[in-house]
Amino acid sequence: MHARRQQRSPFAGPPVKAVEPGARFSVVIVNYNGGPMLLACVSSAVREGVPASRIILVDNGSHDDSLANLLQKFPEVVILRNPCNAGFARAVNSGIQVASTEFILLLNNDAQLEPEALRALAEGFDRFPSLAIAGGQLRYPDGRLQNAFAPLPSLVEEILPLSLLKLIDPVRFRRKSVDNRPIFVDCVFGACLCVRRSVLPPLGFLDEGFFFFFEEIDWCRRAQRLGFEVCHLPAAKAVHGGGLTANRFRGPARVEYQRSKLTYFRKASGTAGYVAVSVVLFLRTLVNALAGGVACLATLFLNRRLRTRAATYWYLVCWHILLRPASWGLPGKCPRAGGM
Repeated sequence: MHARRQQRSPFAGPPVKAVEPGARFSVVIVNYNGGPMLLACVSSAVREGVPASRIILVDNGSHDDSLANLLQKFPEVVILRNPCNAGFARAVNSGIQVASTEFILLLNNDAQLEPEALRALAEGFDRFPSLAIAGGQLRYPDGRLQNAFAPLPSLVEEILPLSLLKLIDPVRFRRKSVDNRPIFVDCVFGACLCVRRSVLPPLGFLDEGFFFFFEEIDWCRRAQRLGFEVCHLPAAKAVHGGGLTANRFRGPARVEYQRSKLTYFRKASGTAGYVAVSVVLFLRTLVNALAGGVACLATLFLNRRLRTRAATYWYLVCWHILLRPASWGLPGKCPRAGGM
């Protein structure tokens, strides 16, 4: 946690203007075969007062009709098209470069803003001049509270189960809160994340070394190293499908998650941290794969959920054994230099 800094930051931007909150925001949405949920996402931003012309849709090589349906209802939306899946960070960065408003909201295509969400975000930035990145409260479509923030990743979390860590330090290792007050945190998750545009010159854009996952965690880490603050603003509410896009590709998506986790530790903890996490990650994956295989045998492979879980972990084990080929992961990816 970080102490609140009351002095005005040199990057805090101009004084607050008497305008509707939505007019202070641009919204960047990355789409990959989003289907109907994309239209619902954009509609929620428009309802919150964001002009359609300030909604920047970056499409990562979709081949469904999500873009056609969107443009039929909102022809003013700015569309940036990638011929292939460029990944989240690269797509977001191209959208940020087009945005020119005071605040830039990153919104997943399976998320929808709830009423007054942008007002709550704007009030949070106005209240805390050193606030660089803020995240909203996330809920599943059935109303259950979703993880929205976390401490920065550490080797301790890789070794010990989260349930035990929460018993040891329930405040540090919590991921959500029913309290409506702002909470200064290490990092917020990217499903509904807002950045103050004026901090971008010193902060920089998302690191495109991350294809999918962990890019916003790295962004928050870098912001705090520069002396800025990161805050969870629970009054800014959004409904989030919870990885609907990734869930369509369970094994490949988990490869991207583990690859990004290793990329994060290599960057944040150096070679020693990277090697340690590599070993722990492989051993945990192997144990889960073996346990999944035993569970499938015990149920005569009749339980579909257990079969899917076991297959996902064995897919990951194979990826590790084959020295983590860069070609494995989500489909349709743009060519990238290097990789794990």
